[in-house]
Amino acid sequence: MRYLNKVVFINSASVAYAEIELDGNVHLIGTQGVGKSTLLRAILFFYNANKTRLGIPREKRGYDDYYFPYQNSYIIYEVMKDGVPFSVLCYKVNGKVAFRFFDSGYKQELFIDDHNRAFENWEQIRNAFGKSIYYTPIIGSYDEFRKIIYGNNKSLKSEYRKYAIIESRQYENIPRTIQNVFLNSNLEAKFIKDTIINSLNEEEYIIDLENYSKNHLRDFESQINDISIWFRKNRKGEIPIRKEADGIIDQFRIHNFLNQEKTALFRNLLARMLFVEEQKPLLQVKISEESRTKDRLDEEFKKLKDLHKGREQKLISKIDYLKKQIAGAQKKQQEYQKLDIANLISKVAEKKSLLQEMKSLEEEKTLLTSKFADIKSKYESLIKQIENEKQTYLNTKTSEINLLDQEFIRVERDLFESYKNIIKEINSNSEAEKTAAVEEIKRIEEEKHSIERQKSELKYQVFFEAEITERKERGEQLLAKISAGKHSISDAQHQIRNIKKEWELGIDEISSKFKNKTDKINATGKEVEKAIEKIEAKIRQSEDSFYGWLNKNVPYWENTIGKVIDDTTLFHSRLEPQKLERDEKSLFGIQINLEALENRIKSVKEYQQEIADLKKELEQIQKDISRIGEEKEAEQTKLKIAFTRKLKDLNDSIAHSEYQVDQNEEKRRRNNLELEEWTAKSKEEKNNRVTLIENRLDGISYELSQAADNLSAVQKNISRKISLKETERDKKIENLESLKNQNISKLNTAILEHKEQSNLRIKDLKNKQLNELEDKGADRKRLEEIGARVSTISSSLQFIEQNEKTVIEYQKDKRELFDSLPEWKTQKAILEQQQLQNTDAHRTELSKVEKKLWDQVTNIKALEAEFELFEKDILEFDNFQKSDAYVYLVKNLKESSDDEERDASEKASVLISEINDKHYKGIKNVQDLQRAINGFAGKFNESNVFNFQVQYYNEEDYLNFALNLKEFIEDNKIQEYQKRVNERFGGIINQIGRETTELISKEAEIEKTIKKINDDFLHKNFVEAIKEMQIRTQKSSNPIVSLLLDIKDFNDDNSLQLGQVNLFSTSESSSKNQRAIDLVKQLIKELERAKTTTLTLSESFDLQFRVVENDNDSGWVEKLSNVGSEGTDVLVKAIVNILLLNVFKDSASRKVKDFKLHCMMDEIGRLHPNNVRGILRFANERNILLINGSPTSQNATDYKYTYKLAKEQSKSNPKRYLTKVNRLIKMNTKVLHR
Repeated sequence: MRYLNKVVFINSASVAYAEIELDGNVHLIGTQGVGKSTLLRAILFFYNANKTRLGIPREKRGYDDYYFPYQNSYIIYEVMKDGVPFSVLCYKVNGKVAFRFFDSGYKQELFIDDHNRAFENWEQIRNAFGKSIYYTPIIGSYDEFRKIIYGNNKSLKSEYRKYAIIESRQYENIPRTIQNVFLNSNLEAKFIKDTIINSLNEEEYIIDLENYSKNHLRDFESQINDISIWFRKNRKGEIPIRKEADGIIDQFRIHNFLNQEKTALFRNLLARMLFVEEQKPLLQVKISEESRTKDRLDEEFKKLKDLHKGREQKLISKIDYLKKQIAGAQKKQQEYQKLDIANLISKVAEKKSLLQEMKSLEEEKTLLTSKFADIKSKYESLIKQIENEKQTYLNTKTSEINLLDQEFIRVERDLFESYKNIIKEINSNSEAEKTAAVEEIKRIEEEKHSIERQKSELKYQVFFEAEITERKERGEQLLAKISAGKHSISDAQHQIRNIKKEWELGIDEISSKFKNKTDKINATGKEVEKAIEKIEAKIRQSEDSFYGWLNKNVPYWENTIGKVIDDTTLFHSRLEPQKLERDEKSLFGIQINLEALENRIKSVKEYQQEIADLKKELEQIQKDISRIGEEKEAEQTKLKIAFTRKLKDLNDSIAHSEYQVDQNEEKRRRNNLELEEWTAKSKEEKNNRVTLIENRLDGISYELSQAADNLSAVQKNISRKISLKETERDKKIENLESLKNQNISKLNTAILEHKEQSNLRIKDLKNKQLNELEDKGADRKRLEEIGARVSTISSSLQFIEQNEKTVIEYQKDKRELFDSLPEWKTQKAILEQQQLQNTDAHRTELSKVEKKLWDQVTNIKALEAEFELFEKDILEFDNFQKSDAYVYLVKNLKESSDDEERDASEKASVLISEINDKHYKGIKNVQDLQRAINGFAGKFNESNVFNFQVQYYNEEDYLNFALNLKEFIEDNKIQEYQKRVNERFGGIINQIGRETTELISKEAEIEKTIKKINDDFLHKNFVEAIKEMQIRTQKSSNPIVSLLLDIKDFNDDNSLQLGQVNLFSTSESSSKNQRAIDLVKQLIKELERAKTTTLTLSESFDLQFRVVENDNDSGWVEKLSNVGSEGTDVLVKAIVNILLLNVFKDSASRKVKDFKLHCMMDEIGRLHPNNVRGILRFANERNILLINGSPTSQNATDYKYTYKLAKEQSKSNPKRYLTKVNRLIKMNTKVLHR
């Protein structure tokens, strides 16, 4: 078993020394003021270690000073744990009470010396402990002490765990219940509720109603109305306010557009005129230069044509020469082929071998006939004679044949020469016609090549290329400008967001700074108010206090006791002062010189004057608060001006950039249309050119065909004439050759006949020779073979001799003609290719020069037209300078800060016309904008949630409003405000729901606790007079609680949608939204009527009692004072207190059950002895020991210990009275049971 066994007082409070046993029920008796409450508070301090919860009045000394007035003041608590004692030493260390645990029960010699004096300090006590008693270090934290006692071992050292009387981490309810039982004597519902609630949590949960009324719900209804207008539809389903806002923004956009367009046009006009002024003299110079360039190109074109003609003639001559050479060589090749020149060459090549063979045969023949030389000689002479005759005849006839050939050749040559001249004359006569035909073909071919080249170039040619390229480049530039403009807008918007955040931070900083100042002044004001209240309290109780008694009974007390007494004592009302028969000038029997002291006491008038001064100080504080508010407003206004200027510059920049982007997009759109038009024109022009070229090529092809036919006819006519002459020539030659051949044939026939005759004669002679030789013995057969072979060789040699000249001529022609034929053909092809290349190059050069010439002419015409346009622009601008629009624009024109290149291409007349049009449109636009803004702003008051300006004094105010409204709509700030209000509403509902849920979260625990109390009383009631006692909870009668519960229910049903639900929707959920809004509005009204600023858990429900005493039924009431007698009230209070303590004791420790607690009760003497015995038994059965206090003892045997407390005068100081504690009785029975 674990319990507090004893408490020992040494020089503590008014007790010099006392030991009080606590291992059973204890009764402290004595008259009022003897110190019963002092001892009970010391025991309570063991359980709660909380000096502020001991019931010590504020006007009295604090716990430390009262209970430990001396250095050797001690309180020792002895605790039994399973039969083994340990103790807790409580003493003052460095002005504050601290603890030490030590492993021993209380022993007097550990704290008091042999002279019956308490040890002066801890060192002496430690020496008395020696080494046998363990003690802990100083424990200065009361929270740590409670954790040790109640066994909350988390974060504690292990050596402290042995000092726990229970083991629980949820122990707080026990000390709190014990202290509440001791400190409270009322038995009202509020007390019971507070006791139960305080036992459930360390700190009672409170809802700050003032925070709702002054912060959360301030201006909520007006904000709802301001935002609702943005979602309110008319019968047509339109939202009028949005329509009006869109109209204002459109008008403002038109205003900005017109101004910016007008300014941009004017800048372009100025740029145009500056351009004209700068370019006009330059243009004149350029026209002169371009004319000179045109003349130079004309001369270049003529020279180029002459140069090509000379080069062409040289190449044609070379090609014609090669053609003739090739034709002659080819003709001779054909003639030689007809003669079978290859066979002749091979025959002639055999000449040497035939001569060698013939020589060998002659030598052999000579050898065969050498023996018959005479025969041989005879016949050789005969044969030689015949041979000579034959040869002579042959020579004669051959000479005749040669003469015929020579004559034929001469005549043929003459004929060829004659007809050559004739053909030459024919060619000469037809050359002009042929040349004309060829030149026509060349001309047509050149034209055809030129057109074909144009056709080829046309594939890659882009018509209006300059215009298309200009539009493309302009489109890219505009796209880059649009991108840069959008980037500039985005950057400016980012800067605006940053500036707004900086503005908000600045406002927050100003608010924080002035809040700190205000808080300090308010704190000072509260201190002043407290001082006033304190002084007023002193004045109110001055009659009943020691101060009033002195005024009535002690004259001039201000100069005596007033100099040595403080205000707290002076205005104490329970001192019971008595006037003694002593020296009035002494201080507790001691006389001092009071003249050396100043008077410390103030009169009531002085206190009243002090109150007046403090009130003036309070008034000054209020003025300071007002001044600080004005300073805050001034700083915020200054901040607003600074940031508004920045925002205006950025908004102007955005408006300018937006205008530039719109303009550039419009320009880009027009540029794209122009690009499409020029591209279409280019395509159309190209198709037209292709069609023209194709048609021209068709015509040229026909012309070329006709020219070719004409040339062919001319060539055929010439060829026909030449052919006739050649035929005539060849016929004559053929006739001459035929005649020649006939004569030669006759001669050859004669030669042949003569030869045959000669051969026959020779043959006959040879036969005779052979016969004769054969007769003489010669080899006839061999001689015949030799003769036959020699005859054959002779024929071959004769053929070779006739054709050897032809072979020689062929070899000469081969060297000179046939071998050069490939080279001539190659040279001819090269020259022809060169001719073609030169012709193409010439055509290209001529085309380039011709194009340059044409472009130059076109350029000169364009420059002259531009010069005329400059003259017209100057005249138009001179007239415009006299107009009102010009004067207005010059006056309002600002320096351009952008780097945009101005367009100087538009004519001045067009620009001036557009400027005038936009000038007059702008005037009408401002009037329309002002009317629209006045109608819109009339729907809001000056304190609207959007901070819309509702009063305007000039045009700038209207424009600023339109700009802010435009930003409001474009940034969708209504959604931001809507979201903010929705979130605020959701946050309010959620917070109310959360706080209400948290407030009533202990409902189940409270009901469970009440049920335990009811059940406990029902089963263990010991008072026969009390038939029944019950406690129950009821719904709170507080209207604010009812509304909070309704809002909580709404929050529970719609928790997933809160903060997202649109309060301003027109959907099916609008009835729910309206219900939520109505609840919040009702709450606002109730908060305005409420007198309290907070809502506690005890207010969240009502508690009622029902007590049946005998036949008296109290019914369900909130106070027990009207039930039965006073004793019944006290008894019921005791029962409820014990039941509360028992419930919380049982729930505190789950592991350890064998421990006892003490319950301190005062004024127990009003109960009947039987009921006292019953209440003791009721408590003891729940392991609760009672320490009761009462003036007298009743039935002392019901207590284990009865102590009598009395006051006696101190022996050392007669003016001091000490409390003496005497134990009257000790019973063996420790506790009472049924």
